[in-house]
Amino acid sequence: MAQQQTRLFVAVDPTEAHQPALVKALLIAKLGNCQIHAFLCTYKDMQQAGEYTTHSDLKRNVVEEATKWLEQLMQPCRISGVPYTTQVTWNKEWVDSTIHAVEKSGCDLVIKSSFHHSKARRFFSTTSDYELMHRCACPILFTHQDQEWKTDRMLACLDLVSGDPQHMRLNTIIIRDAQAFADIVGMDLYVACAYLDAIDSEHLPLETHGHEVTRAQLGELYEVKPERVFLRQGNTVETLKAICDEIDPSIVIIGTLARTGIKGKLIGNTAEKLIDIVDADLLTVN
Repeated sequence: MAQQQTRLFVAVDPTEAHQPALVKALLIAKLGNCQIHAFLCTYKDMQQAGEYTTHSDLKRNVVEEATKWLEQLMQPCRISGVPYTTQVTWNKEWVDSTIHAVEKSGCDLVIKSSFHHSKARRFFSTTSDYELMHRCACPILFTHQDQEWKTDRMLACLDLVSGDPQHMRLNTIIIRDAQAFADIVGMDLYVACAYLDAIDSEHLPLETHGHEVTRAQLGELYEVKPERVFLRQGNTVETLKAICDEIDPSIVIIGTLARTGIKGKLIGNTAEKLIDIVDADLLTVN
């Protein structure tokens, strides 16, 4: 994420009066040199037309009303002197429209309000969180609450087990974005890695004794104090959840790699599972 004039893309939910993502974006903008781009996608079909007899009249009215409402939502930005822009689009496909707008905006971070879903709902339906997580190239901050962060701790979760180039590249991006975001919001960065058998040091730029990897070595590699590095054996999701319960981070940063088909539904990935069980904002990168 860029350090100079960071651009925040806020996905505004047209169905909700309260906008946690916008509130959190304003908080970040005040802490750093940021500007906000508030995006709202809306749509109604003729069954919801009411007094309007043509689709064009319905579209014009809905977009006008949405534009006025969005400007009202931006009043705290005007009061705080935070620079912002707004965009309202008419599109039935909310996720497609959002991804296209993100790509055109050149923003550094997407912020979206989220809420916990049941495991069954995640399996049987494709939520907007899930789609954005896998299709958006920009980092996304999923926020569950709009108040200030409860602690000054941020946890970056790495995959040091897989060893393939794709995961190694993703680890580099996670650390880069975590360090940049920690600087903006003034948090201490922690690093966690869960493993079942062992961490193979061959794919890490470390001088190790055999294949043993230590907290001190990872701390030096990622420029994090050793006492802020967690290496724990166990199931990935359960172990990372336990670390979150222990240190109580306000933000958890994790990578996501797309999975498709029934195998993807059955296995999922760590980011998809953590978003529904951790009491923290979740920042995903891919």
